[in-house]
Amino acid sequence: MSLNARTPGMARTRSIKREAGIAMMILAGIIIAPCHSIAADPQSDPVVQAVEKGLSVLERGAKEYPSHQSCFSCHHQTLPLLAMKTSRGAGLRFDEELFRNQVKLTRQSFAGRQERLAKGEHVGGRAATVSYGLWTLFIADEAPDDLSAAMATYLLSLQHEDGRWTPPSNRPPLEVSPVSCTVLTAIGLKRFASEDQREKASAAIDRAKAWLQTAPLVDQEDLNFAMWGEKLLDGNQARLLDLRERVLKEQQPDGGWRQLPELTSDAYSTGQTLVLLMETGLAATDPAVEKGIQFLLKSQQEGGSWHVVTRSKPIQPWFDNGDPHEKDQFISIAATGWATAALARTRLR
Repeated sequence: MSLNARTPGMARTRSIKREAGIAMMILAGIIIAPCHSIAADPQSDPVVQAVEKGLSVLERGAKEYPSHQSCFSCHHQTLPLLAMKTSRGAGLRFDEELFRNQVKLTRQSFAGRQERLAKGEHVGGRAATVSYGLWTLFIADEAPDDLSAAMATYLLSLQHEDGRWTPPSNRPPLEVSPVSCTVLTAIGLKRFASEDQREKASAAIDRAKAWLQTAPLVDQEDLNFAMWGEKLLDGNQARLLDLRERVLKEQQPDGGWRQLPELTSDAYSTGQTLVLLMETGLAATDPAVEKGIQFLLKSQQEGGSWHVVTRSKPIQPWFDNGDPHEKDQFISIAATGWATAALARTRLR
């Protein structure tokens, strides 16, 4: 049956209901329920095998990154840590020491700019980098402290009058969307604003929510984060369901999703879409999810990565981190993070 031909009474609508009595927790902006592997024998499960291969690529890249750069990055810290944390919830093993070291690198990177952040002075990457930084601390279960308060102060100083936050440059797909930047910033403020910042942060989040209601949704990242924002920022359920329908209608015949209409399906958009669909209530057993998972399984490279061609014009000197796919390495690592998290997420209940 065509995805567009589904009726409201089918499994997708039913799947938004959580089982009664299941204890839930909010973790790193991701909703995770108590879980176990679906497969009777995890070692023979192709999804588990793909996750393990993806983790090996992410761990190798994250481990190598500090030998080249001392600053935080969303592609080598946030998204690999998201994949690791989701894999932990699925009962899969990863390098816990590396996880802790990447959190330490993140904290050290922002701690070196803490005074500037607290004063609202310019830092590289502006709202895009700092919002991803707070999300990373959320993934790591870090408690609010003076560092996160300084990061929140900086983000509050950057909000536009209409309620949005914007990336400082055009580096698609990670650093181009005002929707994803606004949602991540609002989530960070909701989690990390200090008691003294609470009133100002609450007003900023309200303005952000109002802007998101009419924000232009240009690409798949916009649509995905608008949907996720409705969930995590206590938005409107009817709008969430409408956005989910729009996301589902963008699924391609091959099971994947595209960054832009003129492009083909890729692991970055597909992994991100699947994670955020499931986190807004779509069951891992929904046919759309299963079809997307098959796309990821079929497109994973032999070495465990997913290759996505970069659309960004370089604004910094390029260096080879030793990751697969040469000058496409950073977006491919980000794609591998999302794809690995999506696969692991299907092994949660």
